[in-house]
Amino acid sequence: MMLKFGSRLLFILFLFLCTESFGQETYLISGTIVDEKQVPINGATVFISGSKKMTASDRNGRFSFEGILPGNYTLSASMLGYSTPSHALAIHSQSLNVTFIMKVKPIALNEVKIGTNDDWKRHYALFKDQFLGTSGNAKHCVILNPEVISFSSRKLGNSHIELEADADDLLIIENKQLGYRIKYLLRTFNYNPKSSLTFYDGDSHFEEMKGTEKQKKTWATNRLKAYQGSLMHFLRSVYARNALNEGFIANQMVKSSNVFDPKIYMKPDPVNFDTLLRPVDSSFVAFTFTGLHVAYDPKKASHLGARKSASETRTNEKQPANQEPELSPMDQAGKSSQLILHLEEAVIDERGSILTGYKTFLIRGNWANKRIGDQLPMEYLTPLISD
Repeated sequence: MMLKFGSRLLFILFLFLCTESFGQETYLISGTIVDEKQVPINGATVFISGSKKMTASDRNGRFSFEGILPGNYTLSASMLGYSTPSHALAIHSQSLNVTFIMKVKPIALNEVKIGTNDDWKRHYALFKDQFLGTSGNAKHCVILNPEVISFSSRKLGNSHIELEADADDLLIIENKQLGYRIKYLLRTFNYNPKSSLTFYDGDSHFEEMKGTEKQKKTWATNRLKAYQGSLMHFLRSVYARNALNEGFIANQMVKSSNVFDPKIYMKPDPVNFDTLLRPVDSSFVAFTFTGLHVAYDPKKASHLGARKSASETRTNEKQPANQEPELSPMDQAGKSSQLILHLEEAVIDERGSILTGYKTFLIRGNWANKRIGDQLPMEYLTPLISD
């Protein structure tokens, strides 16, 4: 009985902490969708990217989202035959109202599209690998409406073909490993086999799939595995200033010949995030750095944390002077990633959301290989571990 009572008490405390962590003050995001002649558009799909929130505009072109917590959001709109605008928003201490102007989407010329059925199948298979990913989670993803995808190509020399893709409507993806149905607004997709680089851009909406209690338990386990060590996990831990405690070892990368060497020269001591973070207000921090090498290794991070605590108690002990950067392997057990900041700073909230999105960074290594098949919604919280 005492064990059950203790578990219930912990559960109540967990709910209280979650409520406190994400704040109690909420706001409204509202707006209007019009065409180029300022005529309201009825029935346009409007959603907050990376979330479970979606609605449609009414006959006056109006829409609204209630109960919005302070943080970074990307608001997107979609309607067949129109362009797909988006707005990056930061909710601080007041509600926001936005206007979407949707332009008629020009029809692509037939001659730039790959026309044969065999070509389409071959390029669709390549698209799935590069867009969904090749992880265990990605392999369980199914695109339910592949017919909305069109491909175009460009020759790169004798043996390489650059592939581009667009979609006439929202892609509908079922992730049977994580239990989500994803609607994805694909804006850009480009795969260059010569450089082995893939670039895609778009916005996603998540919906919980229906399942049995057994399936839901499996999904919860798989979601936790997808979260641990992810970029979302890292950015949340950075915001909370507990990255090392969460299992992340981040080292400052050092430039060689004005570029970050692919072999990753980095400073030997883990970074002190207090020197990289600047409070913006109670809901945001500015994250400033040049390049970081980040390894997810909870066991090693725990040892480093213990050493750090011990060293901090030796206040009279002399510290070694000017340690030289050392050469680190590009990847540690497949769990290392590199972040290079494109902008002056990345403004993040407690959910790990960035005002300018992931395109704020150049991402290499493990995180770069995690595609749509490993994504989680911004509402995701790690489950309470029971006795």
